[in-house]
Amino acid sequence: MNSRFTVLTTFCIVALAVLGTLALAVYASDAVSERQQRQQVDEFSNRALLRAELVSSEAETALRQLVRYDGTPCSDDHLKQLRQTEEQFRYVREVGWTDGVKLRCTSARGRVDTALPAPEWTSAAGFTAWQTETGKRGNERPMFNVRLGDHVVVIDPRFYLDIVPLDNTIELAVLETQDGTIISRSPGADHELLRAALQRNTNNAYFERRYYTVERSHRYPIAVVAYEPEDRVRRNPLAQLRHVLAPALVASLLGTWFVMRWRRKLRTPRNAILQGIRQRQFVAWLQPIVSLESGRCVGAEALVRWKLEDGSVIAPDTFIAMAESLGLIEPITDQVVHSVFDGAGSVLARRRDLHVSINLAGEDLVGTRVLDTLKDCFRKYAVRPEQIWFEVIERMLIDTARSTPALAAYRAAGHRIFIDDFGTGYSSLSYLQDLPVDGIKIDRSFIRSYAKGEEMNKIVPHVIEMARSLDLAMVAEGVETRAQADYLREHGVQYAQGWLYAKAMPADEFLRYLERESARAREA
Repeated sequence: MNSRFTVLTTFCIVALAVLGTLALAVYASDAVSERQQRQQVDEFSNRALLRAELVSSEAETALRQLVRYDGTPCSDDHLKQLRQTEEQFRYVREVGWTDGVKLRCTSARGRVDTALPAPEWTSAAGFTAWQTETGKRGNERPMFNVRLGDHVVVIDPRFYLDIVPLDNTIELAVLETQDGTIISRSPGADHELLRAALQRNTNNAYFERRYYTVERSHRYPIAVVAYEPEDRVRRNPLAQLRHVLAPALVASLLGTWFVMRWRRKLRTPRNAILQGIRQRQFVAWLQPIVSLESGRCVGAEALVRWKLEDGSVIAPDTFIAMAESLGLIEPITDQVVHSVFDGAGSVLARRRDLHVSINLAGEDLVGTRVLDTLKDCFRKYAVRPEQIWFEVIERMLIDTARSTPALAAYRAAGHRIFIDDFGTGYSSLSYLQDLPVDGIKIDRSFIRSYAKGEEMNKIVPHVIEMARSLDLAMVAEGVETRAQADYLREHGVQYAQGWLYAKAMPADEFLRYLERESARAREA
């Protein structure tokens, strides 16, 4: 009897100790994870507010720029000004002018005669705003209209929430703070819950079985509301203990392993990019560059893509700026270089007439680290330095004293240097003379209008003449029509890239593209 009692007592003490340890571990783990999960919701809403303020700032800047126009409304000159404003601002989808009663002309539709809706809300700065529906019947989507004075800009509400998701269970929305009208929201966001959360006095709390946070803008009458199911933020410790009650000793080890594994999956943006770097998820897609004289492909531009484990691909606009701000752009550049050689190194070794152009970030201009990365690739694939070109965005070259030595070192190693997006920054003749470069890339925004049957942007002839006076090669970006290509060829531009020829594609598709082109050449 005593022996049995001792065994039972010992078992109970050990069981209590194990269960107590598990309970403490579960409680501590839940407390830590809840704090991290709440911080993630808060960070997500903060990033969304930054994006919403950026979009609102573009709309404000565009409108204040248009207010200064003192010409004849809806004249040809005015319509040209409206179109230039639309092209200048990334998030503006259309620009219009109204006489206060009707919309009289827009950048996309020219002269119109459309009744002006009543504004849904106003701001102290004189702005009014309202929402409209656009698109074919049955496939409408909302658009956001902002007016200052007699001008109106139209913004796609999706731009307000165009950020990398941190968690697929976080719901998000941008609301107007006067009456809680929703400007943009994620597909699963509850309209009534969002407005109720906005009306509460607290910025973050548990409400309706969800954890929510509210970020209000100090610049504009907008706010971001984000929420996540409460059971995703904080768990029920007793419910977890019931799953590990019987196999207590084994469950203590498995539970610790599970918690650590679960915590590792809580990824911040920095961790997500770092994991992408560790798993070599950043790859180069290649967009053909074509000779305008012969029509043959002479090379390609390497464009980085983030290929996730599930096979989905993220465009660079989503993560490049974040990687630069976090100081992680250099390893991404290195992965792009290796991806170029892994995908196209063999064809570059066979065809000396081909080149691949790689984009350099601002950090890559601090030194010549990329040249060291290239050395191993050259030895492995027998590719020549003159087959690797580099592109540098114009705004990164403002400090010529900082960038010139690095550019000179790249050229001395046998590489050609091109200025990307030329004409969108501080381009000038003296500026080009001071830089050791071989050519320029004409930004797509300057030739876009020609595809719509309009005249070529007046900047293009000056850019071409500037490049020709300095004997610089030229590549035109965004060529989509034969008329654009003919104009550029007739005016002395040597190369072009754009959807007229091919979109950016994985390396294996690019190799098939070259094979098809060679087959057509043989048949011809």
